[in-house]
Amino acid sequence: MTDYKFLKIERKKETYKILINRPRSLNALSTKTLKEITSVCNEIALNRKIKFVVFGSTSKNFSAGADLKEKNTKLSLSNAWHENSGRKCIDAILNLPQISFCQIEGYCLGGGAVIASACDFRLGQKNSIIGYPEIELGMNLSWFGLPLAISAMGLANAKLMIMSGEKLDCEEMLNNGFLSDTYEVHQKEQCLKKWLGKFNNLPELQLKMIKKSANEIALSGAKGIMHMEFDQFLLAKK
Repeated sequence: MTDYKFLKIERKKETYKILINRPRSLNALSTKTLKEITSVCNEIALNRKIKFVVFGSTSKNFSAGADLKEKNTKLSLSNAWHENSGRKCIDAILNLPQISFCQIEGYCLGGGAVIASACDFRLGQKNSIIGYPEIELGMNLSWFGLPLAISAMGLANAKLMIMSGEKLDCEEMLNNGFLSDTYEVHQKEQCLKKWLGKFNNLPELQLKMIKKSANEIALSGAKGIMHMEFDQFLLAKK
C-alpha cells in the first residue's frame, strides 16, 4: 500500500480504514487529499482480500468540507473542469466493490457529508454535526452530492438541508435516514464491530453483486443528469 501524506491507512484482517489526517484544518478536503482518497480507493477496489472499507478521521472531526483556503487561482476553468478532483474521489468511493462504512464524528460538512453519503452505511458519534453549507457561500452542491443526499434521506429532507444550509445533530440525522446507527465516544469500535458482523459470514461475491445492482438502480438516472453540476459550480464561482 502506498504511503500517503494526508491519510492514515490501517489494516486489520479483511478491513481497511482510510482516516483523513489533516487535524489542524479540520480535515478540510484539499485537492491533494481528494487525490489521495481516489488513489487508495482505486487500489483497494482491485484487492479481493479486502472485504470492508471504513472511512474516518484521526482527530475529533470527520471533515469540514472542501478546503476553501486552497490557492487555486492559477488553475484555469478548463484545467479545473478536466481535473474535477471531488467528483473523481466520490466516483472512486462509489465504485468500491467492498462494503463501505463512514464513522462520523464532530463536523461533517459539505464535501465531508458527500463522502459519507457515498459510503454504504454511516455510523455517527453522538457529537456529530452534519450539513451542507454551500448555499451560504453562494455555491451549488457538486461532487454528485445532490443525488447521494436524496438517496440517503429522501427528497424532502435533502432539499431542506441543501437549500437551507441547516446543520443537524446526530439524532436528527438518524431519524431522517442519513445515519444507519449512532454511538457514544467509548462505543466507536463496538458499533463498527456490530455492523461488520452483520455481513462478515455472508457470501462475499453475492454481497458485491447486490451492492452494485442497488447502486445502479438508485443512481444510474442521476449519473446521466448530474454531469453539469461542476460546470454550474465553476461558472458560479467565476
